[in-house]
Amino acid sequence: MNKLILIVVIIFSLAIAATYYPWQQIEEIEPVSESESVTEDDEFLKIPGELEKPAIKYPVPETSSKSKDKDRVEKGSEPVQAPEGIQISLGPLPKLDGSDREISREINGLIEDEALTGLFSFKSFITHFVVTVDNMTNRKLPQRYVFMQRVPDKFAVIKQEFDTASLDSKNFKRYSAYVNLLDVVDSRKLVTVYVRFYPLFQEAYEALGYPDRYFNDRLIQVIDHLLVAPEIEGPISLVRPKVFYQFADPELEALSAGQKILLRIGYGNALRVKSKLKELRSILTKLSIQ
Repeated sequence: MNKLILIVVIIFSLAIAATYYPWQQIEEIEPVSESESVTEDDEFLKIPGELEKPAIKYPVPETSSKSKDKDRVEKGSEPVQAPEGIQISLGPLPKLDGSDREISREINGLIEDEALTGLFSFKSFITHFVVTVDNMTNRKLPQRYVFMQRVPDKFAVIKQEFDTASLDSKNFKRYSAYVNLLDVVDSRKLVTVYVRFYPLFQEAYEALGYPDRYFNDRLIQVIDHLLVAPEIEGPISLVRPKVFYQFADPELEALSAGQKILLRIGYGNALRVKSKLKELRSILTKLSIQ
């Protein structure tokens, strides 16, 4: 499975869209059923209606209509102008279930290389992106919500004796196109698209069962989670108890799906992804309600 992550991955938001996400489809991960696709972290479970709505930590500027969340902005956070380079469009938005054509045009406009634009799958893109991001902290990612094309070639390992193996460095090249996507997309322009369509991202997030939660806050939480993923330069040992490979180290095997993705893509690729995520985080945490 697979790029906030590219975004996380590729993440991301769109890099995480363009970013985090291509790697939600790595073959060696067992598929998760739709019923398992809800986040397992108690911190993000739906809060009873009688409780006070959590304050919004990282508000996104309005783009279409008066925000219903202004009164939830965390106390002490001064409204400021959007960071330089972030242009806020106030035009009408399409409906969520009819947004694929418009957002695909916006994202493809950021990428000159047609080979890279072909990495995306724009069927129910916003919903699939939101579901993937929300599940990055879980043990598995729901395969039916992919928004990037399948990683090419087979999962590569170096087989050893006694049913053990290690990740083959050849495997890391499978992700080259997805990681290269990070380098060609301007982060501020990417966030501009995200801000423009943010009401639809929020709508998709609420539809998952979080009417009192704010998607941009969740996105930042997931980015932070990915940034603390272990960084391993040397060989990573694997075992194959059944059909699928697992990390031989129990601590690595216990990591979330998102953090495991950063291990599978290789040390060098992971550093590039993390660098992009840090850049996106810096921008996404400095947006504001206008």
